[in-house]
Amino acid sequence: MGGSIMQELRFQVEFLSDIVLLATSNTEGNIENLDFIPGSNFLGMVAKEYQKFLDSFAVFHSGAVRFGDATLLHNAHATYKMPLSFFHEKLDDSKIFNHHLITDFKQFTQLKQKRNGFITESLEEVSIKHNYTQKSAYDKKHRRSKDSSMYGYNAMPKGLIWQFIVKYDKSIDSADVQRIIDNLVGKKRLGKSKSSEYGQVEISEVNNSVSRVKTSNSKEQTLLYVKSRLALVDNEGSATYDLRYLVDGLNEESIVWEKSQLRTSSYTPYNRSMQTKSYERMVINSGSVIVLKNIDNDLIEKIKKGVGVYLSEGFGEILVNPSFLQNEVFSFKKEDKEKKEKKPLTITHDSVKFLQARQDSKEKQLDMAKRVEEFIHKHKSLYKNIKNSQWGTIRSICTSLKQNFEDEIKEYIESGKVTWSEKQTSTLLD
Repeated sequence: MGGSIMQELRFQVEFLSDIVLLATSNTEGNIENLDFIPGSNFLGMVAKEYQKFLDSFAVFHSGAVRFGDATLLHNAHATYKMPLSFFHEKLDDSKIFNHHLITDFKQFTQLKQKRNGFITESLEEVSIKHNYTQKSAYDKKHRRSKDSSMYGYNAMPKGLIWQFIVKYDKSIDSADVQRIIDNLVGKKRLGKSKSSEYGQVEISEVNNSVSRVKTSNSKEQTLLYVKSRLALVDNEGSATYDLRYLVDGLNEESIVWEKSQLRTSSYTPYNRSMQTKSYERMVINSGSVIVLKNIDNDLIEKIKKGVGVYLSEGFGEILVNPSFLQNEVFSFKKEDKEKKEKKPLTITHDSVKFLQARQDSKEKQLDMAKRVEEFIHKHKSLYKNIKNSQWGTIRSICTSLKQNFEDEIKEYIESGKVTWSEKQTSTLLD
């Protein structure tokens, strides 16, 4: 491949049903969900036709073709995993601070890191609301739910739109490029439990490109935003989190550890074709921010082309000096929520009418209770000599459904042992 610029194919993914994407192949325990679609899913869709490619090795093993991770689109704009350099004062997220640009930490009481959600280039905060469903395993022998085998799924809702890019070197035969497109486009199954109610998506090729985030050059420090997961290996080929192995030529002195914000994880991928688990992978998660200093342009260009291993599965993509890491302090633009117009319902069914009548009755009772509470609070001092037993009798008269209950209350007050003042009587009856 050398230093040639790779060609790009752009695709959009629409969720036609809820989708379950798990971060691990484990089936027990508290399993974390993914908030992106790994490129390995798209590689697998294409690899089903492995034998039909003219040069299968070049497509799947040489690194000449890279199936990128799919990221969420929000109002047709690209989103990015929440940068781990974003902090705010605890209990006050009105102002966001980029950790690597803070010069005086004494001004803060306690900083808290933003970890969940996404942002757009214009710093609009976006989140995904998951749908939780409780399930029960099936006992095939007794044809019923299996005892003590409850589990749950947190699924991303249908209707979400995602975008991913397939990059390929110009050395790939045009027939193989077309075969990649043909195997991706159309209705597909994706994620966990895709043989049942989950997992239906539709993939389409798109020509319009979503705008890329703006970048700038900085002589003082270089800011690296980890757009997709990084899997680094040392000189012996062992997995490592050591940033010296980010790219050849990078030394320890160039890494500003105290300003970098990393989040790591490990998982063991499952190969469905081989029906076995592969080696454990140690990865630096997307959203991590790495700060470097005193590095030359040649190293920066190498980083832009992708770092680490498993590049064909979408790993190793880094943004250099993106605009959202350039401001020391800013505020998020709130996510635009669609205003749904309330349509009046026509009630025809008797059971619905019954429920509506109960609701109206409850609202009247609440309104009455509120008015009584306001009366007590306003005239507490005026009626401090009136006993509870008298109020109980007055309450009974009011709830007796008699049309002349006011006259009966007045008669009771005037004939009682405790004499009410004229003001007490008039205030109550008014």
